[in-house]
Parts: sequence; C-alpha cells; structure tokens
Amino acid sequence: MNRLARSLASRACAVSRGERVLRGVIAVFLAAFAASNLENLWCAIPAGICATFLAIGAITGWCPTDLLTRSAATTEPNVLGYPEARRELLG
Repeated sequence: MNRLARSLASRACAVSRGERVLRGVIAVFLAAFAASNLENLWCAIPAGICATFLAIGAITGWCPTDLLTRSAATTEPNVLGYPEARRELLG
C-alpha cells in the first residue's frame, strides 16, 4: 500500500455502508430543516453547513473531525544522532 492510499485510508472514519447511509439520511433531514428556517439565518446557516459536512462524509467517507486533528511535529535529531521515538523509523 503506497503512502497516498494509507493517508486516505487513515482519514476515513465511516467504516460501514450503514453508517454512511445513516449520515446521508441525517444530512437530508438537516438540509430540509435549514431550508424551512430561511427566515432565521442564525439557525439556517449552521444547519446548512452541518448538512453539507454530513453529506460530504456520507459520499466520501471523510470525517469532518479530521479538520481538528494535529499533524505530528517533526523533531530534530538529538546530539548523539539517534532517531527520536516520535519520528517514523521505517519508511
């Protein structure tokens, strides 16, 4: 498995087909709720954004919480030249 496939597989959080279908159904209901509340923009805009993220997650398997994850910080080699534990040892 190459690096691109591993990175895409690690970012997918909807593992089963049923979970993705459930996200799609919830996205449809949330979009309908947002459309029915267009006179209250403070309610319609966040509901529309959430419906969009849920629809994207249902179609692609991508998880919106991946936006909040931190990437591993690169570390400099220590004085003796031994690799640090946080760095990938086998490429």
